Amino acid sequence: MITVTETSKRTLSSPDEIAAFLEQRFAQMLASSPFKPGEAVRIADRAGLPSDLGAGDVGMMLLDVPGAWSHVLLLTAAGMPIVVQVASANLAKRVAAEAVGA
Repeated sequence: MITVTETSKRTLSSPDEIAAFLEQRFAQMLASSPFKPGEAVRIADRAGLPSDLGAGDVGMMLLDVPGAWSHVLLLTAAGMPIVVQVASANLAKRVAAEAVGA
């Protein structure tokens, strides 16, 4: 088995074509993401995350596209919402306590 990489060029001639291209690319990125916007996530590893961010080790996924970082809505220790970038590898699917009978 061998993997090949193919590239192509395409000229985008108008703002509408650029917008359509970006919409399509964004949809592809979202489809390949393990997390969806609006999904609660668990902070599985706090490496690089200050102790006053991510109350309860829970966040709300805002944007996760292929790459090292995800944009997540967290609560500070003071209860203020804040949007931060968290290493995608440090996040996991969250299972609500009610769903597991706790």
